[in-house]
Amino acid sequence: MNLKGRLKLIYDMIPQCDILCDIGTDHALIPAYALLNNRCRRAIATDVRQGPLERAKRTLRAYNLEGLMELRRGDGLEPISLEEADVIVMAGMGGLLITRLLADQIEKARRARRIIIQPMHAQELIRPFLWEHGFAVTDEAIAREGKKLYQVMSVVYDETKSASCRKSPLYAVIGEGLVKKRDPLLKDWLCDRIKKQRKRVEGLKASARTYPGLEGEERLLYDMEALMDSLFGHM
Repeated sequence: MNLKGRLKLIYDMIPQCDILCDIGTDHALIPAYALLNNRCRRAIATDVRQGPLERAKRTLRAYNLEGLMELRRGDGLEPISLEEADVIVMAGMGGLLITRLLADQIEKARRARRIIIQPMHAQELIRPFLWEHGFAVTDEAIAREGKKLYQVMSVVYDETKSASCRKSPLYAVIGEGLVKKRDPLLKDWLCDRIKKQRKRVEGLKASARTYPGLEGEERLLYDMEALMDSLFGHM
């Protein structure tokens, strides 16, 4: 088995652990790879639908992992116990769903030693939720697959670290850690976010209805462009 792109980046952020819980699994490739490389002692893969669990079952059989990984059906963190919340992966879902699943089982989320989050869209919802509930992003990076960019975050429950985060709409979207470490794909990520934000602002201006948050959206666009200029010069 060989992981690439976002899956490899997710795996790279997983620390050595006892139990790896892959929430919303598909083929269970990440927990299978972690087991094969002795990154975890055992794994639990969950999904709310039976189809992904059937695909995960085929992965288990292909790599003889039936005795090391459990497949469970259920919503979010519900299928795992408080004691099993060691390292949790939540990948391939939207930001709104991720925050809802975490909120539904917040004590399990807080018990986890690490949560690896990879939102497919609505990334800007993740960080405000984390700040509000005492979590901090300790590491983050960008992966590219074709023309698409994916953000991966390593999260811990730490109220002290959470309080020290730079809380702003700009860093909710871009990610303070990406800027601090000058991620190799930061420039591309900023360009992508600016393009999407500019399109959003133009759409709101062209709308026949008055949008009360337009000024805030324009300010966010300005801050993104200013950050780009300060880091990489005028584009």
